[in-house]
Amino acid sequence: MTRRPSWWLALTGTSTLAAAVALTSAAPAVAADPAPGPKNVIVLIGDGMGYNHIDAASLYEHGTTYAQVEVDPQAGTIEHLPGTASQVFQSFPVQVAMSTHSANGRAEYDPAKAWADFDWIAEGATDSAAAGTALATGVKTNNGILGIDPEGDVVKNVAERAAELDKATGVVTSVQFSHATPASWGAHNASRNDLHGISDEMIAGPLDVIMGAGHPYFDDDHQPIDTGRFDYLSESAWNKLSDGQTPFTLIEEKAQFEALAAGQDVPEQVFGLAQVASTLQQARSGGSEGQLPFEVEQNDVASLATMTQGALNVLEQDEEGLFLMVEGGAIDWTGHANETTRNIEETVDFNRAVETVVDWVETESSWDETLVIVTADHETGYLDGSQSDPTWTPITGAKGQLPDEAWFSGNHTNQLVPLFAKGAGSDLLASYATGTDPVRGAYLDNVDVARVAFESWGYEDAPEAGEIPLTATVPQAGEVEGSLTMSVADFGEGVALGGGANVGDRLRFGGALPTVSVTDSRSNAQAGAGGWTVSGQAADLSTGSQVLRAQHLGWTPGLLTTRPGVTPGSPVATVLGGGEGLGTPATLATATSDGRLGTTDLTADLNLEVPVDTRAGEYAGSLTVSLFPVD
Repeated sequence: MTRRPSWWLALTGTSTLAAAVALTSAAPAVAADPAPGPKNVIVLIGDGMGYNHIDAASLYEHGTTYAQVEVDPQAGTIEHLPGTASQVFQSFPVQVAMSTHSANGRAEYDPAKAWADFDWIAEGATDSAAAGTALATGVKTNNGILGIDPEGDVVKNVAERAAELDKATGVVTSVQFSHATPASWGAHNASRNDLHGISDEMIAGPLDVIMGAGHPYFDDDHQPIDTGRFDYLSESAWNKLSDGQTPFTLIEEKAQFEALAAGQDVPEQVFGLAQVASTLQQARSGGSEGQLPFEVEQNDVASLATMTQGALNVLEQDEEGLFLMVEGGAIDWTGHANETTRNIEETVDFNRAVETVVDWVETESSWDETLVIVTADHETGYLDGSQSDPTWTPITGAKGQLPDEAWFSGNHTNQLVPLFAKGAGSDLLASYATGTDPVRGAYLDNVDVARVAFESWGYEDAPEAGEIPLTATVPQAGEVEGSLTMSVADFGEGVALGGGANVGDRLRFGGALPTVSVTDSRSNAQAGAGGWTVSGQAADLSTGSQVLRAQHLGWTPGLLTTRPGVTPGSPVATVLGGGEGLGTPATLATATSDGRLGTTDLTADLNLEVPVDTRAGEYAGSLTVSLFPVD
């Protein structure tokens, strides 16, 4: 895999032209061949799982906590209580915090405000669609939107990139498979509530494994129902799955999941739909306040850990590697409902799934080739010590007992969540933690989870040699006596746009378009009274999740061959210069019947202007130059 130089612009063609141009800036040089990224990436997400959800489950299971604090903003005191690691991920070498805000709502995390006012984090939080999109694509979007940026453009997710690299991909969840978090790696939809559209796209997409709840013929207690409830997928989609009209092998029964987890008759693609409606366990009947976890009989369906092992058995068959997202989705549901008992159940279930992944890495793979990330998409329920508000107090308790804690919201919050990482690429992920929180320390943003994969795997493949033709022949009616063609000189060497001068509100780069040569040997009978025109149009430039719109590129056309009847196009100013940029077609040059014959050489001064706070990176885009005959 070749890494593009900093600030890259590629000129590509349709049937008319292909070339490549590199823009360089004053950014530090980047090695042409970086160390290879992880072969496998596994992301485990406790939906709604904050620091205190993890510790509440640890108190019940082990009688210990790991990340408890006492904070009094009025007194200006912060105390970190002694912690004991009890979960396998709490021994991971990378342990940082993560901000989760979406593109709308409050759209920020402010460390000072978060710990100055107990109520600040309770407002303006993300939802799971926007958070999932950020984690999956590296792009912030508005609440309620999946895989689409705020401007309405579809953005690539890490699972799609993995599939492009011939890696196997999958999503596993403890809630319905078409819910917002798993859908973030399998769909692009302007509404997270379009569950039929989302499920159709996930089934038709590149995912090799999809597992979760959402069975149309079972209720939340694992009891069959006579009339199907097609809330989470359409009836036609269910019929296709059950009739074998998709690439997936459908499994439903607990025994089938267990056989898959045991490695028996493993197919290449699996759709696992547990025989339960909305969640594997959380929504089952029974239970009362004060009851201990697992005292209410559980549904006789596969656990999240069993599903995870089965998914790994399917995906590991791909020699190129895998991407897997595992979600403890019902942790969020218990937070919304302020269910202490079932919150512990769901968090424990999630912990077992993490242990399953770690065991797989250490027995079937290795930390040298696999990156494992454990985090949350946001916190739900504002879980804290029972004496909190206006200060923050610790959760306490004893093993086997419900913790002394309280819920201060029924919604998502804007607080930092924990992130744990180990394996190939974990150091790169840790380097993104440039924020500093007075209580949680270093933190990164949720877009950085996708960023580490795209940084390692690239965002898209470089064009293959020979894919883009260099000339175009205009078909002629009748006898062909000549042709109209175009070529670009030395396009393979690229063009360096130098400068990067700071001119106040923007950075300005400049360079010259490679010589564009138009040769017209048509007879007068062929050309008639017409000539030709050459136009150009740029596409957006991007690096990972960051995008520079094509309107930031402009040009000033010029002629290297002057003759009567040939006229350069008008200058096109960038959007920062008050123009429209090259996002729309612009004329490079035109020739009338008097000046068309022979070879005419064209050029243009390229001008790239970007805001001074543009994020540094390796931007890739395209500029298409096209030749047209004029009647």
